[in-house]
Amino acid sequence: MIVHRNVAVVRVEDAHVFEEIRTALPLDDLVLYWLSPTEAVIDPLRLKEVVTALEARGLGALVRRGG
Repeated sequence: MIVHRNVAVVRVEDAHVFEEIRTALPLDDLVLYWLSPTEAVIDPLRLKEVVTALEARGLGALVRRGG
């Protein structure tokens, strides 16, 4: 088993949402790894930037912190 700490995952219902996100953010610069067409691991140091940019464009983000 591999456990990772300090990882940020963006999950969307529909893969097309990532296209909308690309209009707001340089998504390809933020993604470290694609888990699936609807899930991407992003740079955790830029999470606040991602959430702020999405919310500014009306794209709500639910942020869950693991423990």
